[in-house]
Amino acid sequence: MSERTGAPWPGTLDWGGDWLADTASELAHLGFDLRDGLMPGAQPGPRLLVALRDVPTLEHFDPEDVTFWEIHNGRGQLATLDRRRPVPQRRVFSWGRIRVTDRIPVSNQFLTFGGTLLVDAPSAAETLAAFISRAPIVRWAGHSQGVDPLVDEVGAFFGRLMVPIDFQPDAEQRIAAAEPEALYSAFLHDALARLRPGGHLRDAYPDLANQISHEANRLAHDNAAAWEAGATLLGSLELG
Repeated sequence: MSERTGAPWPGTLDWGGDWLADTASELAHLGFDLRDGLMPGAQPGPRLLVALRDVPTLEHFDPEDVTFWEIHNGRGQLATLDRRRPVPQRRVFSWGRIRVTDRIPVSNQFLTFGGTLLVDAPSAAETLAAFISRAPIVRWAGHSQGVDPLVDEVGAFFGRLMVPIDFQPDAEQRIAAAEPEALYSAFLHDALARLRPGGHLRDAYPDLANQISHEANRLAHDNAAAWEAGATLLGSLELG
């Protein structure tokens, strides 16, 4: 099987078809699209799809590049994807921000717990990318999108992660080594404590609390190892 056919790469999530053809169809008139961002239990899972084209369509949003985080030697490093990079690619992306930037330039931003990045070119004039994950990808801010209800809690959690990274010698490496679902589990454990029954935050945000409780129950049932790994990680970082 040719590696340029668009068939799923070994070790990626189960796309259930030809990811390249599906992405090309989804982005026929779009520059990017976030699918199932708040549905980590779905298949193939949350996925941010991006089209990098030589000629702008002027129909929706015409991305020029995408920046995201990767891990190198246990530490986060900002990476950039644009039309000049060779394809096809399969890369691991890390937790943090994904920024999709237009030529104007304006941008749309997302928060992610990490996952797998697939890149290929169906033609010489177009490169397609799919950021896919078993944990949520949430809309954070942007020129042509709203924000997701979970984004404030995810952003606050990522901000709290910077405290042990700054003060514990190996904290960044331990966080970097966590699978996306384990890091998501750590977030859920942290959020459950903050939104505990009877607390003022739960009373103020009942829908958010119910969503987080539902996700905690789902993940504990679907992936008990990740659920426990998240609790262990959170405890080791002295955040919970």
